[in-house]
Amino acid sequence: MTTHHSEVGRAYRGADPQQRQQERRIRLLDAAVEVFGTTGYRTATVEKVCSEAGLTKRYFYESFTNSEDLLMATYARATDAMRESILAGAAAETNSSEQVLRGALTGFFTFVAEQPKSARIAFVEILGVSPTVDALYRKTTTSFSATVLQVAETVGSSRGLAGPNRRTLAMGLVGAVLTIAQQWLLSPEREPLDSVIASAHTILAAVVFGRVDG
Repeated sequence: MTTHHSEVGRAYRGADPQQRQQERRIRLLDAAVEVFGTTGYRTATVEKVCSEAGLTKRYFYESFTNSEDLLMATYARATDAMRESILAGAAAETNSSEQVLRGALTGFFTFVAEQPKSARIAFVEILGVSPTVDALYRKTTTSFSATVLQVAETVGSSRGLAGPNRRTLAMGLVGAVLTIAQQWLLSPEREPLDSVIASAHTILAAVVFGRVDG
């Protein structure tokens, strides 16, 4: 154990200043996920995040202006990872359009199940903080509608998302899936993963394929 720490220490000291700052920034982001995703953003302090990261406030302010700036960075990282999970899930299923859609939903809900603290930040802690944070939330939600359209184009039979109102419908689908995910995350007794994916699939399939699952 001592040997491992000394090797890590030597590697860290050998890094250039920019790399060390980036490593400290990642430690602060990881700490923020733990703090914001466990006890919540509104009760968190810079001191609490720094303590979790094992860093002083001096290092906090070399990367972030304040706790709100850190929240937005943490949110952006979480939603980027969600988007990657959605696209990876869709790409993993190529046999049919049904499987592509289900794969995208599986990627999304698997992320929520495996990283609930990041999901809590994205679904709960980000809401109602400030106009600046609200603007980021709206921008990110809009970008997810573009991801929905991207997946719909992949399936190749998205009749329901082919018309002039496709962006509005895509936003509605994002809202529906986010609400399902939020309630599933916060529920004291979660229904099985397959079940919640099936529920979300029913809603998306009704629009994307122009019909309702039987």
